[in-house]
Amino acid sequence: MNAQLECAFHIPLVRDIILGHDDDDDNDPASGGAKALQNLFIDMEASAAAASSRGIPAAPITLCRTLGIPVMEQQDSQEFWKLLLPALKIPTLTDLYQGAYDDYITAVDGSGRERRREEPFLDLSVEVLTHANILDSISDMFGTPELLSETKEGNGWRPEKGAPKVDALKGSLLRVAGLPSLLQLHLKRFQYDYQYDTMSKINSRFAFPAELDLGEVCAGLTEQEEAGAVYDLQSIVVHIGEYGAGHYYSYVRPDIREDVWYRFDDDRVTEVSFQDVVKDAYGGRTVGEEKQQLAKRGWFRRLFGGGGGGSFGWGGPMSSAYMLQYVKRNEIEKLYCE
Repeated sequence: MNAQLECAFHIPLVRDIILGHDDDDDNDPASGGAKALQNLFIDMEASAAAASSRGIPAAPITLCRTLGIPVMEQQDSQEFWKLLLPALKIPTLTDLYQGAYDDYITAVDGSGRERRREEPFLDLSVEVLTHANILDSISDMFGTPELLSETKEGNGWRPEKGAPKVDALKGSLLRVAGLPSLLQLHLKRFQYDYQYDTMSKINSRFAFPAELDLGEVCAGLTEQEEAGAVYDLQSIVVHIGEYGAGHYYSYVRPDIREDVWYRFDDDRVTEVSFQDVVKDAYGGRTVGEEKQQLAKRGWFRRLFGGGGGGSFGWGGPMSSAYMLQYVKRNEIEKLYCE
C-alpha cells in the first residue's frame, strides 16, 4: 500500500481529486475510506513540506483500519490497488486509470459471424517468463489471434446455441480510444509450479523503457491518434524477496517533465538516477553481465564459490519491478497542472 500510494500521490491531478473530494455520507462505507485516504494525503503533504526539518512520516494505520486491512499482514500491491479504486467510489479518480480493450471471436468460413465484447481494465497483466521486454509482451497479448480449430483439434467455436462448431480466430484488440490517462502494467512475477504444487517468483530480466510507444500495438491506428499512444514512465513498484515473503518499495519521478527519480522505501527517501532504477528494477542479469561477473571471479572462486552480486541494484539479486505506471504524454498538461 505504501508503495502504490507514493506512485499515486506524486501525480498532481490524482492528489487534487483526493484532497478535494467532499462526501460526508456516514451511511456509505466508501465515504469513510475516501476520507481516510484524504487525511493520509494531507499528512503526506505536511510530511513532505517538513522533510528538511525531519518531519514525522505519514502513517497509513487509520486508512488500513477503515478499509479492514490487517496492518501486520503482507498483501499483494496489485490486488490492493484494484480493490481500492472501486471501493473509494470516486468516478473522476477511477476514470484516470480505467481503460478497455476488445475481445473477439471471428469465424474463418467467410460467413462474417463474430462476437465482440469490450473488456474494461484498471491494469494490464503482462507475461514476464516468455518475453524479454514490455513491448514484446504487450504485442503478444494483442497480436496474432489463437486458432480455434474444429477440424484439427475439436475445439472450434459454436456461434449460437445448437449450431455446429466452426473454425474461428480468438484474440484481443487494443485501440487508442481505450487507453487510459494513467496506464498501470502488472508484471506477472509470480507463477504456479504444477510439478511441485507451489507458487514461486520469476526474477528473470525483463526490460521496460522510459518512453513506451504503443502505436504499433494499437489496432486501426490513424495519424491523428499517434500522439495518444505514447506514454512516459512515472513510477515503479519493486518487490524484493520470494513469493509470500518480501517487501515492496517504489521509484517515482515526481515531475514527469524532469529526469529526477527518488526511491521511496517507507520513511526512507533517496534521490537516485534512472540508471540506478534500471539496475534494480529489471531483475536478473543479462547474459553479458553474467559472463563479466564470471570473468571477475578467478578460477579458484569459480570452483569454490563466493563473490558475485556486483551487477545487481540496490535491492540485490531478488529485487525486480512488479508494477509500472505510465503517464499518457498528450495529457501531461492536464495531469500535472497545479
